[in-house]
Amino acid sequence: MIARSNDNDLLITDAHLHLWDLSLINYPWLDEVPLLKKSYDLAAYREATKGISVSNMIFLQCECAPEAYQQEVDYITHLAFHDPRIRGIVSYFPLEQPEVESTLATLTQNKLIKGIRRLEEEPISLYDNTQFINNMNLLHRYGLSFDLGIKAHQLPAAVRLVEACPTNRYMVDHLGKPAIKTGEFREWKHNITALAKNPRVYCKLSGLVTEADWKHWTIADLQPYVDVVLELFGAHRIAFGGDWPVVTLSSSYPRWLTTALSLCRSLPDADLQRIFYQNALDFYQIDDISYEQI
Repeated sequence: MIARSNDNDLLITDAHLHLWDLSLINYPWLDEVPLLKKSYDLAAYREATKGISVSNMIFLQCECAPEAYQQEVDYITHLAFHDPRIRGIVSYFPLEQPEVESTLATLTQNKLIKGIRRLEEEPISLYDNTQFINNMNLLHRYGLSFDLGIKAHQLPAAVRLVEACPTNRYMVDHLGKPAIKTGEFREWKHNITALAKNPRVYCKLSGLVTEADWKHWTIADLQPYVDVVLELFGAHRIAFGGDWPVVTLSSSYPRWLTTALSLCRSLPDADLQRIFYQNALDFYQIDDISYEQI
């Protein structure tokens, strides 16, 4: 499929979408981000992306109360019936618990489930947890990927996890959340370089503007980080994500998309097609399914 027919018509696979309904599910972290503490549904997303050809969406778990993750999966699966552009779900799953294979097997009966995401934890590392590491093998067995949810200072734990389980497929969310606002660069580059050495590790072009100065960020602030990732991962291992609605803390969706394209302005159209459309489909192993098959 040709993802770009002209400069004004670019088909998008949004590899990082959040949706939540606070009347159904509790998201404790929203207490700390009052600007986001309201429901964000498909209608609001459609309004935010009006005029943009979003053809496919990948839902990323939103850090609901852990006991409610199956409820979140059920909610998004229901939404996929109304908007079939939702092609995949990256779910929360308690990999650090013992004897979870049967639960994972049940979860993956839903064919929208394409991967698992867990945020690294502090002060006790989740990614260094022995039970968690052992259960990472289940993801490979069930054909699931793993989204690495880390901040820049947590990248060493991600490096260790990938080294411990090198055959899994990994996506580094938000370029590993570099501390753009403070300008920290050297340690981030060192660690992202280590991750990029494994060809099964991809990187998501998303979440950068919320790591910069929310009100005063510029493309020039973001460009050095994107240039490093383009060099390390190449256009075949980078996928665009909108990070909506979190992106709204510092940008509209159209402005972020325009910024992302500008950050990749040196690339030919074929590479833009990979980053903004095809790579996410390939990484999350999205194939043609109907809602009746879920």
